[in-house]
Amino acid sequence: MTGDTESWPLAAFGVVFFWTGRSKDCMGMLQVAKVLNNNIAVVVDARGSDCIAMGRGIAFGRKRGDLIDEDSVERLFTQHVAELSGKLGQLVSSIPEEYFEATRAIVEHAKLRLGRNLDDGVYLALTDHIHFAVKRALAGQALDNRLNYEIGMVYPDEFECAQTAISFIDRTFHVTLPQEEAGFIAMHLVNAEMGGMGIQTATTMAKIIRGALDIVKEYFDIDLDEATIAYYRFMVHLKFFAQRVVMSDMSDAATESRDRQLQITVMQQYPDAYECAKEIALRTARSYGCPVPEDECLYLALHIERVVHGSPRQHAGRGGDV
Repeated sequence: MTGDTESWPLAAFGVVFFWTGRSKDCMGMLQVAKVLNNNIAVVVDARGSDCIAMGRGIAFGRKRGDLIDEDSVERLFTQHVAELSGKLGQLVSSIPEEYFEATRAIVEHAKLRLGRNLDDGVYLALTDHIHFAVKRALAGQALDNRLNYEIGMVYPDEFECAQTAISFIDRTFHVTLPQEEAGFIAMHLVNAEMGGMGIQTATTMAKIIRGALDIVKEYFDIDLDEATIAYYRFMVHLKFFAQRVVMSDMSDAATESRDRQLQITVMQQYPDAYECAKEIALRTARSYGCPVPEDECLYLALHIERVVHGSPRQHAGRGGDV
């Protein structure tokens, strides 16, 4: 038996959800084309365009041709409606409505916490994942997530949202999910932030970032201070670096920098940081088949110099003092 779903939208996370998903393309009365469950229906707007409407009880007792007031709709999906309705139809036939409600609460909380829109596909993917996660927990089974620590380090905000989601799921469905689930849920959120590019892509990015950080720690034999501004800026740069690698978007693999003076300055003033950056580039190219241009190595070196300079060092790195 599940928890009291009536209180979910307002009190599940201790915040009030302000729904912003309604589209100007679907204003006024909506005509029901197909009821998927009590809370989801395929509808037609005043312009004759198909939409998917989601809201508490909006489709209860409705049939094809009935009208739904747009004020009662909490979210409208206007993109890829045919594909989305097909997938939703498959899910609603096998997954209880409570899971859709739980996912909706989790996603809206994540939007508020992260301050970003999320790709609509997260509603389907996360509902499916949560349903199976609860089933596994009830059966005493668990999935191993070897990247759980890395995901929490690379995507701390999404990981925090996922941890909150786990507590909510535990209370709602009377289970105890393993903390490894936080990594899986966080990756669904990351994927949705990136426009649905794929969980595997987001996971690969986490591996690239973790690999770069490990190289820096190994090269200089230090523990990086994650509380510094330099570390935060380095992480931001590494995220964009990893995204360019997985998208094979290194536009110029030239071995010479377009800014020759910068190249000379970095090589002369920060030789250890530069060599460390070159090692990151070498291993990245070897592992992911994406050559890293010299300019990228220089930018990495500058970030490495800043983050290492403020880190407590156990002893000198391979290249000596910086």
